[in-house]
Amino acid sequence: MKIAFVGASGYGNVGDDTYPLVFTQYLPDHELVFYNSDLPASLPDDLGMLVMGGGGIVYNNAKEGGAGMESPHFRCMKFYMDAAIERRIPWGFLSCGFQFQINREGEYAAALQPWVYYLKQAHFITLRSPRCVRIAQEISGRDDVFFVPDAAYLYQPEIGMSVECMRSITLVPAGLVNARNALTNHYLRQFAASGMPVTWLGMGAPVDDRRLLAEVAELFPQAQIIAAPGPKVAFESIARSRFVITGRYHGMIFSRVSRVPFITPVDAPYKIRMEKLDEDTSAATVHFEVLRRFIHR
Repeated sequence: MKIAFVGASGYGNVGDDTYPLVFTQYLPDHELVFYNSDLPASLPDDLGMLVMGGGGIVYNNAKEGGAGMESPHFRCMKFYMDAAIERRIPWGFLSCGFQFQINREGEYAAALQPWVYYLKQAHFITLRSPRCVRIAQEISGRDDVFFVPDAAYLYQPEIGMSVECMRSITLVPAGLVNARNALTNHYLRQFAASGMPVTWLGMGAPVDDRRLLAEVAELFPQAQIIAAPGPKVAFESIARSRFVITGRYHGMIFSRVSRVPFITPVDAPYKIRMEKLDEDTSAATVHFEVLRRFIHR
């Protein structure tokens, strides 16, 4: 079967670029095509299924007009969902999450109004946190929305490793994890006092990381910086670390998979704070159990 996945891969964000690798690994007998917000002229005539995900693509941050107005991002996603509905092929949301702010959940949920029709129409919905499931159930009226750990937990490339290379402290910059942050600098002084080498690992898209990494180079000219690493290099860098401080969601995921101790800022992004940290991450395979129910119909 030819299956289309719609996400945010292709722009350089390590987390978003990880999902196609996982989907390709777990669906080897199918032809997969990947799309993002750069819309194609049309979708393949022989497309058999459409998957929205993975990642935090379910948001509608309209800047004008208030709740219910369609943002440019939503209109791009609507293009794909309308095509699936028109063709009457199975489609749904897989390993997705809502892009909210922690103290503005009601406001952001209200802005999701344009998504409601599609959440009701989808054949399947798996979301990456129990809080996202609750929100989806409330706005769609569905009870068949399921929590499944993020599909990126299944990304586990083989790496060569020795004890000697497991020395570095790795910082994944985003939000409050940055070279100018007072608490980050407090940690860095303590690591330096212990003789611990520090690596700054850029896991965001270049448009997001360019300024953050430039500040690192300016304030810490001797620092090791890994920019635009791609999923495999990023995973290896974290797996070889002694400790990780991450402002990015997939920095946390790679740390958990690698069993490397990590911390995130207290005021971390919504998706990090909503993560169910006591869940068995191997349960992420359930995403593919859900897909196969519709592939074999």
